[in-house]
Amino acid sequence: MPSFLASFAVLAAIGSGSVVVNEVELNPAGEGILWVELYNSGEEPVDLGQWSVAIEVTLVAPGIWTGVIPIPKGTSIPPGGYYVAEGDRRWIHGNNATVVLRTDSWAEVDRTHPLNDEEGNDFSWSRYPNGVDTGTRSDWAFIKATPGAENVLRAGL
Repeated sequence: MPSFLASFAVLAAIGSGSVVVNEVELNPAGEGILWVELYNSGEEPVDLGQWSVAIEVTLVAPGIWTGVIPIPKGTSIPPGGYYVAEGDRRWIHGNNATVVLRTDSWAEVDRTHPLNDEEGNDFSWSRYPNGVDTGTRSDWAFIKATPGAENVLRAGL
């Protein structure tokens, strides 16, 4: 019964929208800041106020480092819209990171598979096409970053 109630809470929080982690930049070029893009593929706006994005990094030594990006109260994503959440400049960059989107009641909405980015360039892990969520690694491509915009494959890359 508790899992049913948790599922119901997530559905109630999301409404008829469908918010996913859509793009992740774990290792930006230069002094850039780690960021995560959320995307609403639904037909209704979704209130994300007080939700959070967590970056969970599995360390070489046993343990997990977690950075949490709180989403401010009053934040919403319109249908077909984006929200980019930025981490802290001091955060760990690079490897074995899983991104988790949670509601204000800590119910999990979306989770990526473990992601690696050793490049330190302007490429990011992106759902392609936007918002696709079959629950497999094939939903993702390492392509030119497009924060706050549609993920596209470009010729010659």
